[in-house]
Amino acid sequence: MAAVSRLPVRLEPGQAGGSTMGDAVSFLTIYLILTLAVPSYLTIEALGAIGRPSTLWGVLGLSWWAFERLRRSTPLAGGSPVVRAVLLLFLASVLISYAMANLQGMPPSESTPADSGLVRVAGWVGIALVANDGVTSVSRWLCLMRRFALIGGLAALLGLAQFVSGQSLLEWIQLPGFSADTAYTVVSNRGDFVRPSGAASQPLEYATVLSMVLPIALMLALTEQHRSFAARWWPAAAVALISVISGSRSALIGAAVGVLALVPSWSASVRLKALAAAATLLGIVYVGVPGMAGTIRGMFLSLGNDSSSLSRTDSYSVAVEIALRNAFFGRGFGTFLPHYRIFDNGYLTALVELGLVGTGLLLLVLGCSMTGALRTAFATAPRGSTVRAQGAAVAASLLAGGVLLAIFDGLNFSMSAALLFLMSGAAGAFRGLHSPPPGQSASQSREEP
Repeated sequence: MAAVSRLPVRLEPGQAGGSTMGDAVSFLTIYLILTLAVPSYLTIEALGAIGRPSTLWGVLGLSWWAFERLRRSTPLAGGSPVVRAVLLLFLASVLISYAMANLQGMPPSESTPADSGLVRVAGWVGIALVANDGVTSVSRWLCLMRRFALIGGLAALLGLAQFVSGQSLLEWIQLPGFSADTAYTVVSNRGDFVRPSGAASQPLEYATVLSMVLPIALMLALTEQHRSFAARWWPAAAVALISVISGSRSALIGAAVGVLALVPSWSASVRLKALAAAATLLGIVYVGVPGMAGTIRGMFLSLGNDSSSLSRTDSYSVAVEIALRNAFFGRGFGTFLPHYRIFDNGYLTALVELGLVGTGLLLLVLGCSMTGALRTAFATAPRGSTVRAQGAAVAASLLAGGVLLAIFDGLNFSMSAALLFLMSGAAGAFRGLHSPPPGQSASQSREEP
């Protein structure tokens, strides 16, 4: 733990030195590994619902960040103050919701989920704050993005192996002191094809991971010309391929949203190449995986008439009716149990559990992070620049995750929620790193890293 004893502080222009705090990017890399590489079914048995290693690491991150804030006589220089503020307000709203739920009384079956829900949110916010305030330089920010794309690419390779083998390939992972859900050996199917889920608990959560990784992987592949072609492109290619053949409508929607959000930052030549690459990928799938094209077509032709779509649309009125009973702060995060009803909509679930205040702040976290990154990229960097591509990529990643949150209960799944908050913090760090110093206009600061 000596290597992460202190968060780094960005030096102000002209400052030759200063105290450094430990490497936040290494801390966040460990979080990515614990989130995406450790299967979702594994928890520390003695800790029950809060026993996921990534949750505990996130809470450690919040403690670390708070310690640094308290010990310093001057504020942290890096990150976006707006993102930091909305993250803290969101955490405060969850705390208020938790307190009100306990004061009003709740059934015993909801008490433990409420406790674990509060701990999970604390971990997510802690990781976002570490990312927002702890990344000191553009090079370290890019290092974090490279590691995100690498780990996401490996998750895509696992999904491809599951698709080919028809097995989960995770049965052998058993750790002392950990308990496992017996359902992890089961793979789901759509039509004649396996729906891979990687190390996630289900295909929808895996789809969110893929959709959030793809824009970052594409950005790195297009901008890091100093690396070899294979090293740059294999993560993006693996994620794109498994997104298409995963048998998941959500994966296709998320991938499309993420890629389309990148288009405004691309030059005309890159757009043409992307169109040709997409056509080539679809052609390879059509020829190499017979029947997949019909399965994909059937998924979208049945949209609005299948059971999953009808379940989502039928949930709106029910969710609003329940939410109005505790309109402002909700009934407590994690207390609306799956056997009550599954909304398949993270925003509806948030409305019920966190009320108007908590849901509004959740939207602010995502919205401020995305708009901050986009405004910084487009205001401080010229068209076709690396900085503009980076800002567009982190915003596209968040947009893809935010869209998919509307079609499944993403906050009830560790991977999807963790990545949403991590990338919110990364967007805040991007804004802090590229914002012009006080007294300097955006045009004066346009400079490639």
